[in-house]
Amino acid sequence: MAADYYGHLTGSIRSALLTSISPLEHVATFPQHIYEWATTDFTNINALKIENMQLKTKILLLKAKQQQFANLELEVERLESLLGTTGKMTRQSVQIATITYYSNNPLTQFVTLDKGVLQHASEQQTVIDSKGIMGQIVQTAAASSRVLLITDPDHQIPVRIQRTGQRGILVGTGHDTTQLNFIPKNSMTKVGDLLESSGLGGVFPAGYPVAIITQIEMPEGNPYLEITAQPIAELHQASKVLILTRHNDKTETEKMPATGTDQEALTNGQ
Repeated sequence: MAADYYGHLTGSIRSALLTSISPLEHVATFPQHIYEWATTDFTNINALKIENMQLKTKILLLKAKQQQFANLELEVERLESLLGTTGKMTRQSVQIATITYYSNNPLTQFVTLDKGVLQHASEQQTVIDSKGIMGQIVQTAAASSRVLLITDPDHQIPVRIQRTGQRGILVGTGHDTTQLNFIPKNSMTKVGDLLESSGLGGVFPAGYPVAIITQIEMPEGNPYLEITAQPIAELHQASKVLILTRHNDKTETEKMPATGTDQEALTNGQ
């Protein structure tokens, strides 16, 4: 009987001690639970960020490819009429870059990218965003490059009116707009016409959207129209861009410069 009594008493004491110690155990393990929760949470956040960046990259690449789709039907018609064939060959590779600086000075409009010579960036490479052509690389450093925007007063790009095939030269005005030159007054040009790169000169690849015609004037004594066009690319909003690399057999002497900017002008614009 004494053993049963003391055994029951010992069990009661043990139970009371465990009951009193239990809250202390919870307090002691609380930091560990917080650490495990925080570690798991941050891991999930990082995974989501990586996945989000990968999706944005895929969207950018898809939109870049989509830019030439609108031109495909017209190209097919032209090729069928000339060659009796359908199809379009292209030899291009792309590189994703981030804009690190933007200059909105009317005298010199450019952006700086985080890709340079070490990343195989070179002068005269075309730069586009998800909407259209932004400009071309005019200077490179080890890990950065400068892109002269199509709105810069010294920038020129051969274009054609997608609807009619009429060719002209698009030049920057320095005020976030462009001007289309050498379009005769008897042309069928209309407000709203899309301008795309013609590919002439071998610098800019053909078929990429460049600008939309917003205004047409017919000055007296001038055989050409005065045409204002708004760039399609989001020059002020884009953060990620694509650098296009063309692989062809043309020599540097066969390429027509798309800009008259010299080294001194670029230096003064820094």
